[in-house]
Amino acid sequence: MRLGRLGRLGGLGQLWQTLRKLASLMFVCQLLSPLVAFIAICVASTASISTQTVDTTMDMQEQVQILSTTTSPAPVTADDSCCLDDTIPHSCPSDHTPTPLHPQCQDPSVSCSTLPLSCISCNCSYSCKYGATSNASCTAHPKAKCEGARNFTRQFLCSYCYLTDEETHRCSTRDIGCRSVGSPTSKSHWYIANCTTREDTICLGKQVFSKKMECNWTEGCSWKTALILSVSLGGFGADRFYLGHWQEGIGKLFSFGGLGVWTLVDVVLVSTGYIGPADGSLYI
Repeated sequence: MRLGRLGRLGGLGQLWQTLRKLASLMFVCQLLSPLVAFIAICVASTASISTQTVDTTMDMQEQVQILSTTTSPAPVTADDSCCLDDTIPHSCPSDHTPTPLHPQCQDPSVSCSTLPLSCISCNCSYSCKYGATSNASCTAHPKAKCEGARNFTRQFLCSYCYLTDEETHRCSTRDIGCRSVGSPTSKSHWYIANCTTREDTICLGKQVFSKKMECNWTEGCSWKTALILSVSLGGFGADRFYLGHWQEGIGKLFSFGGLGVWTLVDVVLVSTGYIGPADGSLYI
């Protein structure tokens, strides 16, 4: 009886059977999604552990190379006056300009030796032992008001400004087109930031410098939510819509999850973090 009805429908009956087969295939792949996601997460975790071990070894080698390069004598040029004689103290930071008219520099009851760096000028010897504590000769600016001796010494860690602790750096925000997801070797995964050291940091060289930084911003997309959508409703493109990949989501919706294959592929890509938000931000 049923076959007779489908036969009378003709082409519509064949279309209905085809749609049922496609839907069945999509749901079978959807049922396999949790297992595929579990396997992908386990493999990705194992790979990340081995990668972190290699990166740690490479970072240690780079640090040793930086230290050896820093301690080696630099070539003398006509413009690099600070390096003509390392035994002679030079301004530190070299681009520091005091602002003695600042309110914190105009309190006569404050001891000169406790004034912030914005109120004083310091000279350091570039022959100090790198990484060790050294003394800088500081002088309160003539327009700064304070009590006590205007010439004093202040301890600092012998280091170039760009090699100081990253916690003392203040850098510009991400650049346009900066993408937090994707391959770390991609140019869009990094940006050149303009950085400066903390105001009261005494260091060698310039306190304003450029620094290559990794994109690590986020807009609030959750990896757990994306994975749940991919495992449960991935065949309808829900994961792609959530992450902002509208074109792929529409294609996935009208192709029955790419006959189920696209569904499983996206489960692997989402679970391993290879696919992220369309704006290039990180998961929360």
